Amino acid sequence: MTEVQDMTWNGLLNEFQGGLENAIEELQKRDVENIPGAKEALIQRLNNMKLHFPKNNGDILLKSINDKIQNAFFPNTKSFPEAFKKILKSRTHEQDFIINELLNGFVTSKAKAVASGTQGPIIDRMVEAFSKRNDFHIVDHQFFSMFGDPNKPRHYVKNQLEELAKLFGLISKELVIEKDIRRSEEKTYTFYTFQDEIIKILEEKYLVVDEELGYTYVSKEFDRNVFICMFLANIAINRDNIEKIGGSYTINGVSAIFALVLLLSFMPKLSVDETNPILNNPNFNEKNMSVIPKSWMTKQILEPLFEPLIKIVAYRIGGGLWLSKIINSEINKKIHNQIRFLLKDVNKWILGNLCRVEVPIFIEISNIFTEILVGYGEE
Repeated sequence: MTEVQDMTWNGLLNEFQGGLENAIEELQKRDVENIPGAKEALIQRLNNMKLHFPKNNGDILLKSINDKIQNAFFPNTKSFPEAFKKILKSRTHEQDFIINELLNGFVTSKAKAVASGTQGPIIDRMVEAFSKRNDFHIVDHQFFSMFGDPNKPRHYVKNQLEELAKLFGLISKELVIEKDIRRSEEKTYTFYTFQDEIIKILEEKYLVVDEELGYTYVSKEFDRNVFICMFLANIAINRDNIEKIGGSYTINGVSAIFALVLLLSFMPKLSVDETNPILNNPNFNEKNMSVIPKSWMTKQILEPLFEPLIKIVAYRIGGGLWLSKIINSEINKKIHNQIRFLLKDVNKWILGNLCRVEVPIFIEISNIFTEILVGYGEE
C-alpha cells in the first residue's frame, strides 16, 4: 500500500473502532434481552473485536474480505467469461442462498426503475424466458413483452431494456432474413443473449440431451444463481467503470450486502436454555440455526457497525473510487436500510428473535475470526 492508501485504511479502521465503542456503550444501557446471557455475549464479542481487529493492519477484516468475498464473488480478472466461470464454480445457490436472496432483492429493486411494469421478480422472469429455449436466446419482442412498458414510447423502453441487459452482461445480436414469410421482404430480428464463451459454459452445465426423444432442453439446475453470477462477474471486470455496473446505486447496494454478511458472521453464536420455547418451535432447526436477539439488530446497535463496514467493503473491492461513492446522502441511507430490511426475507423470525441460518460463508468468516484470536492468544 502507498502512504495515502495506508492513511485511508487506518482511517476506516478507526471509524469502525468508534462504531464498536458506540455499540458497546448503547448495549450496556439496554436491559431488554429475553435470552439469559445474550447481552453479555455480544458485549464480550464486540470488546474482542475492538481489541483485536486493529492488529496487524486489520488482518481479520483483510483476510475475511479477501479470502471469502473478493476471491469468491469479485475475481481479479478483466475477462467476463473467466470471472463468470470462477464465481459459478465457487458458489451454489444452496451454499449461499442468503447472499443470493439479498442480491436478488437488490437487483429486483434496481431493475424496477428500468422495467417498472414487470410482474414478479426480474431475475425469475429471465430464468423462465431463457429456460424455454435451448439456444439461450430471447427475441427482442419477447424481451419487450416481458419487461416493456406499453404506456411509454418504444425508443424509451428500448433504451431502458438495454440498461437491464447491460446489468447482467447480456449482448444483442442481429439475424437478417432475406425473405420474411409474412411480407416477403427483408427483416432483421434482434436477439438478447449471452456471450459465446458464456453459452459454452451454460451448454456444458445446463443443457440436457434426451437421447430417447431426440431433443435438447435446459435443465432445472438453470436458476437465478446463473444471473446472480452474471451480475457479479459484470461488476468484477468493470469495477473501475461505474457506468457499466449501474452507477453509485450498485456500489452502495453491493457494499451494504457484503458488509451485512460480515456483521452477521461476527455475531456470537448463542446457546439457549433447554426450556426456551424457541427450541420447540417447528421452524427452528438447532443443527443449522443460531439465535440473534431482536435487540441486537436495532438501529442503535447495528448502524454504528454497519456504516463503517460498508465503507471498508467498498474500499477493499473497488478502492478509492468506490469509497468516494459511499456518501451519507439520504438516497444512500435508503439503500442501506433496504439491505437491512431484506434480512427478514432471508432469515426466519421466531418468537421475536432473528434466527441466522448457518450457511458456509458465515461459518467460514467466523472461523477466520476464531483462528486469528487463537493465534493472538498463543503470542
